[in-house]
Amino acid sequence: MKIDNFNLNSSVKETLLSYSADSLFPQTMLIEGADTEKRTELARFIANLILCTSDREKPCGVCSACIKCKALSNPDVREYGEEKAGAVFKVDTAREIRSDAFVIPNDSDRKVYIIKETQNMNDAAQNAMLKILEEPPHFDYFILTADSRGAMLDTILSRAVVLSLGEAVPSFSDGVKSCCKELAVALCKRSRFAVTEALAAVYNDKQIFEEFCDCTEEMLVGALRLKKTGAADGVTPECERLALSLDDDELYRLFEAVKQAHSQFKQNANYNILITYMSVRLWGAIE
Repeated sequence: MKIDNFNLNSSVKETLLSYSADSLFPQTMLIEGADTEKRTELARFIANLILCTSDREKPCGVCSACIKCKALSNPDVREYGEEKAGAVFKVDTAREIRSDAFVIPNDSDRKVYIIKETQNMNDAAQNAMLKILEEPPHFDYFILTADSRGAMLDTILSRAVVLSLGEAVPSFSDGVKSCCKELAVALCKRSRFAVTEALAAVYNDKQIFEEFCDCTEEMLVGALRLKKTGAADGVTPECERLALSLDDDELYRLFEAVKQAHSQFKQNANYNILITYMSVRLWGAIE
């Protein structure tokens, strides 16, 4: 696996190459964008870069660290977090990472923690992680993955170098944006009928479902970012409305409902049942 296999913009690519050339990596990095599989794949690649012992091009693929990384058996790479939709990252897991972080590495002089899908952390879990990210042991490196930095606390982001996969700003059709606006209004009204009505266009057009999910996820992430950081730059009126009307837990539950429906769609679930179930879960998130 080479760095060119990843959809990185030139700035991110050059940044990683400079880290690798000097063998000097930031102790906390956050990978955002693309899909879960690509984020995890890049996190493992960077972990390999950090642990590779070659004094030439990295990863060399032949040193002991590289061979073990390729086999996902390197004892100095620890992975936490669930990649499946709807998973919950518990505060106990964050505390376990914090405790383990003080144990010295096994084979190397470095240890890498890959913490997957950190958008599934609630504030308690993020705050527990923050305690180790503030003053990590010199041999520890943390690679976090998330669909968007907007789901993370500002205190976490301030300690991380953010690496973005794919386009930073997706483009959505006017029809899909209109559907998302209607859904935002319905959720803020807390009307079950309005939520169902807002999904009517999606129910009648299977072709826009994935785009609708992407747009809705971005809208909910924007609302969460606004609530957590107060940063209104680039935030749409729908995000502002949601941030004012709903609390953090409700926004998280809504996000997970959409994320799970999106995942089930990709698994070819019965579409009529999927939309009905999605409507029930969205309403259940705010009732």
